[in-house]
Amino acid sequence: MKIKKLMLGLSLMAALIAGGCSKPKKQSEPILTKSQVIKCSQKSFKSGQAKQVITLGTDTSNQVVATTALFGGNPTVFQLNSQTQAKGKTQSAQEWVDNSNHIYINGESNWYKSDFNKLTGHSYVDLLDSIVNNPMLMDPPAALTKAYKMTRKGQTYTLDATVKDQKTIKKALDPIFITNNQSSKQQTIYRKIAKIGKIQGMTAKLVVKNKKLYTFQYLVKIKVNKLMRFSAGQSYGNIGSRDFLKIPNNALNAKPLPETNKKKK
Repeated sequence: MKIKKLMLGLSLMAALIAGGCSKPKKQSEPILTKSQVIKCSQKSFKSGQAKQVITLGTDTSNQVVATTALFGGNPTVFQLNSQTQAKGKTQSAQEWVDNSNHIYINGESNWYKSDFNKLTGHSYVDLLDSIVNNPMLMDPPAALTKAYKMTRKGQTYTLDATVKDQKTIKKALDPIFITNNQSSKQQTIYRKIAKIGKIQGMTAKLVVKNKKLYTFQYLVKIKVNKLMRFSAGQSYGNIGSRDFLKIPNNALNAKPLPETNKKKK
């Protein structure tokens, strides 16, 4: 009997040890609601890449003005890559902008510095509002949030929307018009085209993966006349990839930009 009791005790002890060592089952993540997904997209990034594109075209030709902005750091700095395509030719420029409202331009192996406002007609704060704090992402209008239709695959949530509300669409155009240009005159032209044209609508797509913003994009289409079309859009990607972005050290020793080059045509 003593041997049987001893064997039973050892068996119970082994069972307890095995139970104590077994890993608890991992609980599955709760499924997020649409409003929770939107909140995740607003609070999960401080750096990344944004692109603004404006296209004016017909069936046979296009004029494209595009700005790709890498942003990040503390305080936020921007590396801007601008491109203008028209009549088969492309003009490109790379610039850095800091929170002192300075623009740094690399030209002919030398760095030049100027006042960002004077050179482009918009400011560092405009860049922050347009890119980092874009209202379509950070404070989406009710018409946009209502239009979103959500699908889910695992922990990846995709929100798609088609918006016809004119007030929302005009609000979406403003950040692009203000900062995707090389002069205040160019911005005025954008606004005139949008005013005389007929806004056809806006599409938007927001993707949140593992409770963090993955991509976001929206595009507005305008019919100017029977032959001409106009579109303006903004997109985000590579979120969290530029948290420690800094102005290059050699750019900080830049020379003043010569007076004759202060205004871009």
